[in-house]
Amino acid sequence: MWIRGTVEFRYRRQKENDHIDIKLSALKGIWKFKMSIPTIDLAWENGPQLEAKEESEAPSGEKREGFQKLRFKYFREDFFYQLFPNIPSLLREFNRVKKKFYKGIICKDFSWEIEYGHENPALTALAAGGFWSMLGYSLARMYNTVTMEDSQPRIMVKPKFKNLGFSTDLHCIFKVRIGHIMVVGLDLAWIIVRRIRG
Repeated sequence: MWIRGTVEFRYRRQKENDHIDIKLSALKGIWKFKMSIPTIDLAWENGPQLEAKEESEAPSGEKREGFQKLRFKYFREDFFYQLFPNIPSLLREFNRVKKKFYKGIICKDFSWEIEYGHENPALTALAAGGFWSMLGYSLARMYNTVTMEDSQPRIMVKPKFKNLGFSTDLHCIFKVRIGHIMVVGLDLAWIIVRRIRG
């Protein structure tokens, strides 16, 4: 219950290429899991789909890799009809659980870098100012939501006046106790079950 896990998240975008890396570890690195998502295929007729690469490491050091396509399933329509009359109170309960979950998250590292260039220098400068505002707001939200232990979070906007394009690199490391996730998960499951039963 008191085992602390580490979640490392990194999102990179270079021109039209997206790449997401998610690394999980616990027991001081004895247990490791890694998922890479290089592409996002939004095939709406079949539901949003992710192409993912999974990598896990056993205590013996053996590594296993696998590829799979992840498809989001939809809730049944009657599920929302059952919840609709009590949506306001349900949202209040979800917000309570969400705040409870965030309180147990510790951010150890936060960095976000954006590069942007347009053929018009004035638009490049204008966009850079907008990105600075967005990064500042995001960092303020992080401080208000989770426990920040990164004393020097890094945010950077680099205007590219001579080059066209957009790229971003977001990197975060979080620590959370496994028991905290279990308690919050049970709390959320109990809310849903109680609502469905009426």
